[in-house]
Amino acid sequence: MLKKTTLVIFLFLISFKAVSGPTAQSSELHSGEGWRVIRTVELGQTGKYIHMVLVDLDRDTDISTYGAARIKICRSEPDFCRIRFWNEERYIPNSVSFTKNQHKTLRAEYTFNREGGIHKMRYSCTVLPNKSLCFKY
Repeated sequence: MLKKTTLVIFLFLISFKAVSGPTAQSSELHSGEGWRVIRTVELGQTGKYIHMVLVDLDRDTDISTYGAARIKICRSEPDFCRIRFWNEERYIPNSVSFTKNQHKTLRAEYTFNREGGIHKMRYSCTVLPNKSLCFKY
């Protein structure tokens, strides 16, 4: 009987850890009008995350869509927040690094790092053709 109880407790703890880990965030992923977080990936083991966001194709040149996502996602992250945006889910990477094609289809990127004094929103030049705010591939 003791072995059976121990096994049940062990299985419970394993399932609890699986639900409470970083991959469990899928049930807590943010979304809003014209966008949704597809996945959140940890930067190594730092406790800091990059949010991979899908923007609706018909809203990907609407700068307010990116701003709304940034506000909602980053409101609970006072020291560090990073978001990358795509308009096609198939290009959203599963990890922090991405391929050349994934980079070519990146629509925007937001980085906030209080410690480093960084607060920057950049767009693809096809989203915002302003050379001081956009990036080329």
